[in-house]
Amino acid sequence: MCRLLAFTSLERKSFYDVVGADFEKFVALSAEHKDGWGIGHDGEVIKDINPAKESSLLAETGKSLETAGALFHLRLASKGITINIDNNHPFTHGTTTFMHNGTIRPSDAAEQFISEKYRALVTGTTDSEKFFYALLSQVDELGLVEGVRTIVNQIRAIADYSALNIMVQTPDTLIAVCEFNDTNKSEWSGPDHYELRFSPREDDFLIASTGWGNTDWQHLDNHQMLVVDRSTLKYLISAL
Repeated sequence: MCRLLAFTSLERKSFYDVVGADFEKFVALSAEHKDGWGIGHDGEVIKDINPAKESSLLAETGKSLETAGALFHLRLASKGITINIDNNHPFTHGTTTFMHNGTIRPSDAAEQFISEKYRALVTGTTDSEKFFYALLSQVDELGLVEGVRTIVNQIRAIADYSALNIMVQTPDTLIAVCEFNDTNKSEWSGPDHYELRFSPREDDFLIASTGWGNTDWQHLDNHQMLVVDRSTLKYLISAL
């Protein structure tokens, strides 16, 4: 339902520096994904309820915000989920930042996996925020990579979902998961709607949703997880 774009770099840069002129093509996707946007970086989040292409805040932030890595989310709210700033992605806790693309039914499916220490931190009504705190609960027990792998597998075992595509960033690591239900395409706007593509470069590493001209990027296949070491940009792909 939404669109995701993330980068990590060996230097502090803006989205315009990393993505170039194509950044405007990604922002233009907010003509459809119009229910707000958010950028998460360094444990902080900037959010706006306005469509990205109409947001003066984004026009300024996209060029002025310099960081060694960030997550950018364009929201198209799932049916029945309120459009408000609390439900906008990314979500952050401490130095962990998270965003999700897809719908989970029932919307509280992930709630049973949230440990008591995080339950009071859920402020919105979206399935994605519950997913995030469930993920943090597993990370506390198993570590980052296995915690992410475990919560995705736990949710896909019990829920009806369109996609569990997520991106997670910590000071050391960028993770992307491609997990979508290819038997239910009711939310798809094209044949590759839930696919993820990535682009390793000399000083930068990008990963994003499709639909804005990144067809020549490498594919992260369905049921796979990508883990990037932010200090070297070396990456590993493994099955969920």
